[in-house]
Amino acid sequence: MNATKYIDDERISFRDFIDKVKGLINYLLLNWKKLVLGSLVIAILRITYEVFRDPIYTAETTFIIDVGEGDMSQLGSLASIVGINLNNISDESQLFDTDHIVELYKSYRMLKLAFLSRLSDEDSERLITRFARGKKLLKRWHRDNELKNFSFEIPTSDMSVKHDSILMEVIDDFKKEQLFIAKPNRKLMILSVKVEDDDALFAEKFNTVLVKIVNQFYESTSTKKTSENLKILQSQADSTRVILDRSLDKLATISELQPNPNPLYYTNQVPFQKLQIDIEASAAIYEEIIKNLEMAKITHRNKKPLIQIIDEPIRPLSIDKSRPIKLIATSGLIGGIFMLLFFTLQYVWKKLMLIS
Repeated sequence: MNATKYIDDERISFRDFIDKVKGLINYLLLNWKKLVLGSLVIAILRITYEVFRDPIYTAETTFIIDVGEGDMSQLGSLASIVGINLNNISDESQLFDTDHIVELYKSYRMLKLAFLSRLSDEDSERLITRFARGKKLLKRWHRDNELKNFSFEIPTSDMSVKHDSILMEVIDDFKKEQLFIAKPNRKLMILSVKVEDDDALFAEKFNTVLVKIVNQFYESTSTKKTSENLKILQSQADSTRVILDRSLDKLATISELQPNPNPLYYTNQVPFQKLQIDIEASAAIYEEIIKNLEMAKITHRNKKPLIQIIDEPIRPLSIDKSRPIKLIATSGLIGGIFMLLFFTLQYVWKKLMLIS
């Protein structure tokens, strides 16, 4: 009996829900003219605002990456920065595919270095300062008593936790709205780095600086261990060469002091023979080190990724040509959603008022 009553209650609840949905749909259809008119008004207001707003400039760099030969142990430091778990990667080619390099471009460390870079050799202003002034952030910061004299135009070593905190907020918003990293073709190792801003100079400079910083970091990290090996082998080669040269100088000195040593006197031959043995040993060691050094140089070259720039930002920067179409579509969508929400809430409110 109780089970049957429970099922009947469920049916009534579901039927009641369907009736409410039908009521809402009928209410929306009854007010469709107001809904459409409201959507158009909102869309027109947004389009008007966007039209009179400063144009958005796009600075884009595209480049191709040819990853050198490597092993997983040598790439650990870069992987940790971009948040890649090496234990889950069986193929080293997976580590440096463009998907992971995209994450490197979006990392806080790389973007921080770019924002703190100077605008140019002639203009020592940091990019973060120009960006903040253009977005009216400086005025907002200075209205706060604690940030009245706040500035990024100080030595990096003097920056506080507050600088990092503000920079992190700026970078988070920048990544979402103004930085776009993409692969134009999934089958090719080509990357596109776009920066959009209403300040054409900032967009161009930031794009150029970011690409330079990330690619240099990527290259140096990829060859870090082979570079260290080269330094060690070169140091060994230099020190062995010094020892060999000293032994040769001593041998030359002895030869000058005893141009025709008497072979009957064995004691006269000992220093000469000892030096010859030392020279032969040093020469053999030096020859082996040089071989290893040359092999290390080849390995280093093979592990060095080739980054070839295809296109760079060129003035005047392009303005997004698809913007009007996107603007109309998104404005209509936003207006429609807003009006649907408005009339839905209005319908619910009326029902609640009737119940009370």
